Amino acid sequence: MPAPSLAEQFCAARLAFELAMELGCTPREAEREMRRRARRRLDACGRRAPDANEPARDAAAPAAPADFRAWGTSWMMRD
Repeated sequence: MPAPSLAEQFCAARLAFELAMELGCTPREAEREMRRRARRRLDACGRRAPDANEPARDAAAPAAPADFRAWGTSWMMRD
């Protein structure tokens, strides 16, 4: 992911400052609140990537067949 441009940084800082004025807190606390709100929105729609601090969810991994020909990749085993 590329680093945000200077304009994007200023826009984010302005949004955080405006939220801080509404909430009566510091801009840093407002940034945290913005992240919490974004996380809640993504959780609600089920499209959030897991955080690094969260334990990995058990995803149902496809079972590997015992025979490579079942995958249709027997050509990989040829000399």
